[in-house]
Order: sequence, then structure tokens, then C-alpha cells
Amino acid sequence: MVCLFSSRSAAGIIAGRLLLFLLLGLQSRVMNVPKQQTLQAKTDENDEQVSEEFASYWGKDAGGKKKDKKNLEETRVDDDIRKDAPRNYACFTRSHGAKSDTFFDQPAHRVVSDEQTVGMSVARPAHSLLGRCIASTRSRAGSPTAASVVQCQQFHSSAPRFKRRSRFRNVKAEEMGLLNPSVLSKYRQEKFPDYTKEELELLKQKYTPEQLEALRAGEEAINTDDLVIQGRLRDDPYRPNYIEDFTVLDPRYDVKPKVDVTPKEPEWLNHNEWVDQYGSKMSQMTAKKTSHQLTRAMVRALRRVKESSGAELIDLTEDELKDLENDPELLKKYLTVEDGKQEPDANASGPDLLTRAQAMKLDEAVDAEWKKELDKLSSMTDESEVEPSNLELLADGPAGVNRAYSAEAAELGKVPGVEGLYKSAADPEDEGQDDGGHYQEIKRLTGMTLKDIQSIYRKVLVTRWVSNQTRLGKVRSTSVVAIAGNGNGRLGLGIAKSTEAGLAAETAQLLAIRNMKPIRRYENRTIFGNAKAKVSGTVVELFSRPPGFGLRVPHRLFEMCRAAGIHDIHGRMPRSKNPMNSVKAAYEALTNQVDPEEIAIGRGKKMVDVRKVYYGGAVY
Repeated sequence: MVCLFSSRSAAGIIAGRLLLFLLLGLQSRVMNVPKQQTLQAKTDENDEQVSEEFASYWGKDAGGKKKDKKNLEETRVDDDIRKDAPRNYACFTRSHGAKSDTFFDQPAHRVVSDEQTVGMSVARPAHSLLGRCIASTRSRAGSPTAASVVQCQQFHSSAPRFKRRSRFRNVKAEEMGLLNPSVLSKYRQEKFPDYTKEELELLKQKYTPEQLEALRAGEEAINTDDLVIQGRLRDDPYRPNYIEDFTVLDPRYDVKPKVDVTPKEPEWLNHNEWVDQYGSKMSQMTAKKTSHQLTRAMVRALRRVKESSGAELIDLTEDELKDLENDPELLKKYLTVEDGKQEPDANASGPDLLTRAQAMKLDEAVDAEWKKELDKLSSMTDESEVEPSNLELLADGPAGVNRAYSAEAAELGKVPGVEGLYKSAADPEDEGQDDGGHYQEIKRLTGMTLKDIQSIYRKVLVTRWVSNQTRLGKVRSTSVVAIAGNGNGRLGLGIAKSTEAGLAAETAQLLAIRNMKPIRRYENRTIFGNAKAKVSGTVVELFSRPPGFGLRVPHRLFEMCRAAGIHDIHGRMPRSKNPMNSVKAAYEALTNQVDPEEIAIGRGKKMVDVRKVYYGGAVY
């Protein structure tokens, strides 16, 4: 603080005031802690001694005159501040211009030089502010009554905010009279009455039995008392402008109901059954097309009759006739009789019914116009009006209705004149497993079937990325080393490179199948003796081991031994561990083993005599 007060700049003065203000406030709050009670007692004794030494000064001003009542009050406040913060006495003493030789002899204070007097004197205007904010927690020595306690103010400028209250009065149900049973029942009957028989009949006409049952269950589940007390209709400007009757499912909010569907078993038809079924479907489509053409002809005849002389005899509007011509299925809407209504009698009469003479006249006019339309249809040479359209054929095809309304274009099919001239890539022996013809070439080279090729174990061991610098820039490619083996003494190695990693891996695996060679195995589990091979700086050493030893080799050699059907072997690479060279060296070591037959021939013996094991060891 002394260093801060020594600054002569305005920023130093402001910072000094703020730090002094915060330190005094924190010290006044911490003084109530029990741990500082002992220190406070010692400070009080020192303050009393200092007060006695400067008793003559506190009653006089700088000129030696006695202070008036106002100055004495300020002095008392200063005294309280000094008792609460004894380390700041130096600042206040310097501001009063008193001699402080005896005062600075106290151990709790520090001597301040004359150069720091100006910076320290700025604390004087804070006396009145600190005196208001900090309350004295003890009575002054020699005072008959305790000092009045002043409430401490907040150290922030935010205004206090009280709990918010609603601007509207809370109207209770008791004041509304809704808790009275008689009033409540009367209100319930007025606002929420039960369904009458007429309303139930109307609901039956609009809803299905399942929906009507759900409505009744909902009415029983909702308590009308809750609607009376808690429910209300919105009257705000953002209320929905419709009342939902829940007759249609909205996919945004409603959950689609679960429907128990029985899976349709496929029916495999022979040729004759399929022809009969297809013929019946085509005849039904043709009959439907013909019926629609006749309906459209009837609609055109009705329009002509209405335009000529039957405007008052035909109650169909122009829009309804137009809709009927576009969609003949709407005719069912006008021909069906609603439930609960009976057809009118033929002899009945009324303002809404035609007389017999009017009906006969209308019938003759419609028949005449209809015959004209039929003559036009018979003279038409366009068969598209009667034959099924492409969409109808697609709807009846293998994909069904989903294919008919799909965004995908229909398949082009076979090119006329070229169909059957070229052999398909698919082999019927593959049973549809190789329609693309990817394995046709490898089948031709190896003579194996597709099942044999797919049963071969294949593995990609090494993948590296290379780039070729050309005049167009760097062309990046993927180099892949793969192996293939049948697990019974045959192993192949394939290396391929391509700009696409998937194509390179597939090509390397097919080459490995093509390059499979037999691997000599002792007792179908290990190699004969020791094998060693070197490729560049990589050396691979393989050693035969007894049964149960396992494959104790690096991971790439482990995959190669497993593909070849070797189960007991030990291997090591004392020099370089290059991935590609290690695979090549291991493959060379496995294929170039010592041949026991050659050793036997060189000795002029048979293999059995060289091994000296007869009858497979079963000689006893």
C-alpha cells in the first residue's frame, strides 16, 4: 500500500483509494472471527497507550487551538477507524501534520518517508465514507455508553429487487362458487352435458365403431370437474382457428397404429398356372378400361343434354361432370345409398323429384347422345384407350404398386435384334452367386468351381501407398500383397497395384488363388527340418517343432502358416523386418524346403529306410 500511495499520478491515487476501501472493509468483517480475538485485545491495549500519548493532540487542531464540536466528531470517527485499522495510522497522522516519533516506535507500524506524504494524504477524504460504512463493534475506552451501531451498506451499486408479484388478483374457486355441489352440477350440465341419442347417431355416421369406442373411453377417462376448474378455451390472438375432430391421422403429431399383418407366403406357380393367372388379370384390366370409357361417354352425353335442354333436369354441376370425366371412380359416390336412408319410390311425387314424363324425356335424350359417343369410340383406331397402361402393368408386376409410383425409370430390357446373340457372363452352375462374372476367368484358369474358390482362405497382409511422378503430376496407387490357402498344404502369393484400393485387393487375392503351390508338411503339421530364405536385407529362418508347440512366428508368418495348414513351427527374422520382403522370404522358405525323397534317392535307399520308421511306428 505504501508503494501504491507513493505514486503521484491520478491512476495511482484512484487505485490507492480503492485498495484502502476494500482492505478496510474486509478487515472489519474478519475481526469477528474467534481466532483474531486475542490479537484484537493486544491491539486495543496498544491503541489505549497511543491515545494517552496523543490525548493533547486529538483535542487540538494543527495551530494548537481547541477544535469545535464538528471537528471533535470527525476526530472520534478517525479514532474508531484507527482502532479498526491500526496499520493505517501513518497515513492519517501525516495528513494531520502531527509529530509521530513516539507513534512510529510501535512495532505494528512502518516509518514513511516525506516523499510519500503527498500520496498518503489522499486517504483523508475517505474518512467520512468509511465512517459511514464500517460500524464500530466495541465501545470506546472511558465512554459511559456504547456507540450506536450503524447498518453496513452494500459494496455494490445494484438496486435491491424484491420478489415479483402478479398484477392480477388470484380468483379462487370458492369465490366463484364452484365448490358448492349444487352449483357445480348445474354448471356441469350446462357446459358438459352427456351425449344424446341424436348426437350418438350422428357420431355413428361420421366415425367407425373403433373410433366411437375410443371417444367413449376418452369421455369416461376425463373428469368433468377438472375441466370446470382447470380447463378453458383459448381466447388469445394466437389460438388455433379450428377445432380438431381427430378423424385423420397427422403424421407430425400422431403415432401410426400398429396393424397385425399376416405375412404372405410365396406361391410358386408353374407355367400353365402363371399363364392363367396373368390372363385373368389382363382381362380384368381390359374390362376396367372399357368400363371407364363407357362412363366417360355417359358423362359427355349428360353434359350435352344439360347444355341443350336439361339444365333443370340434371342436378350435376359442370365441375362435378368434369371430375367424373377425369376420374370415373367417383361415380360410386353418386350411386351408393347412405346408411339409414331408403331409396325413393318410383311412383312418388314431390318438388325435388322428376315426373314420369320428364324422366322418359331425359332418358331418351341421354340414350341418343350416348349412342353417338359409342359410335365415336368404335371408330377410333387407337388401342391405348382400351389396353392397360405401363403404370398398370408395373403395378401388377413383381415390385407391385411401389414400383409403379417410384421415381426410378423403368428397365429398358433387351435390345431388339441383339437378344440372344451374346453369351451372358453368368454361369447357371453358380446358382446366381456370380451374376457379374467376376470369377469366370479364375474358374477357367484353375478348373475349380465357384464353391471351391469361395471356400479358400484369403488374407491381405501388406498394403502400401506408392506414387509415380509423371508429366501430369504424381499418380498415387495402392500396392497390395495377399495370400490364399486351402488349409491343407497349398499356399499362394499375389501382388497387385491399382489406383483404387478395393480393386487392388481383389486382384491380389485372385492372383494368390491362381498362384497356389503345394507346401511340404511333415505329419501334416510342421515343415521338414530347418528352412532359410533371404530377400534383400530380410532373412527368415523357420524351424520344425514337436506336436503341440504351436505357431510361434511373427503375425504375417502366422497367417501364412495357418493358410497352408502348418500348426507347429518356430520362426525368426534376425535382420530387417520389412513387411513385403518378410512375406516374400517366408513364402520362398516354405516352397524351397529340403525334399526327403531327393535325400533318399541320393543315398540309394527308399524313404522308409531313411526314416527307419516302419508301419507308422506300430511295430509291436
